[in-house]
Amino acid sequence: MSGPAPPTRPGLPWRLASVAVMSTVGAASRGFLYGLNNIETTGLDKFLELLDQRKAVDIRPRGLLTVCNHVGVLDDPIIWGVLPFRYSLDPENLRWSLGAHDICFKNKYCPPKMGPMARKMLTRNLP
Repeated sequence: MSGPAPPTRPGLPWRLASVAVMSTVGAASRGFLYGLNNIETTGLDKFLELLDQRKAVDIRPRGLLTVCNHVGVLDDPIIWGVLPFRYSLDPENLRWSLGAHDICFKNKYCPPKMGPMARKMLTRNLP
C-alpha cells in the first residue's frame, strides 16, 4: 500500500476555493452578527493570540481543539463571524467541525459526497 505521499500543502486551486468559501461565509456571518445583533465576546483577544502563535503549520506542537455548545445548525459559520476577517483568508488555519449526518444530507441539495469544500466530519446519531 505504498504510493506517493500526499502533498504537505494543498494545491493552489484548493487554497483559492477555500479562501473564497471561507471568506464569503465569514463575511456573511459577521454581517449577520454585528448587523442584526448586539454581541459580547469574552476571551477573544486570548484566542486570537493563540491562533497567531500557531500560524506556521510545520512547527505546531499539537492540534487546537475548540468546543462549542451547538444549539443550531448554523453555529460553526456564525462563530467564524466573530473572528476578524483576516482569519477567513488563511485556509491553513481553518478548522474542521462535526456535522450530523441526518442534517447535512437531509435533501437532494446536499448530496452524499459534498465535494472537497465540505469541512465537516460526519457523525451519526445512535438510536
